[in-house]
Amino acid sequence: MQAIVLLFALVAGMFQSPVKPMSQEILKSYLEKNQAPFSFILIDVRGPSEITAAIGTAACKPSNLEWEAQFKDTRDRIPKDIAIIVYCRSGGRSARAAAFLSAAGHTDVYDAGGFMTWNGPTVPPSDIKSLSLLPELSMRAAK
Repeated sequence: MQAIVLLFALVAGMFQSPVKPMSQEILKSYLEKNQAPFSFILIDVRGPSEITAAIGTAACKPSNLEWEAQFKDTRDRIPKDIAIIVYCRSGGRSARAAAFLSAAGHTDVYDAGGFMTWNGPTVPPSDIKSLSLLPELSMRAAK
């Protein structure tokens, strides 16, 4: 019986979309040039009390879904067929959030690590998109 459960877990793992790392330099370049090769939703998974600024620009505003409860409660509003880029304070929660999305069937998930090492453009907390706007894109693909 244990062998069957193990085999099932291995087969299920083969069909999960792997989480891709998103270099902060690449994300910075997308934001600074205001163009990316794909459309995406940028999600900050930090808690509201941690946010003094967020990754983004006037043209690419992030959403905020605090890991873990709020994120999991709102997962049905996150499209499975659109690229999702997540980040947190230092990289731990974003890795867990990205793995969660991948395991839930999301096909294009990127982990951008932590805000502590970010040296790109930021927006104030007031520019974070309201949850009511999900699943609105943060950035559309360059044409």
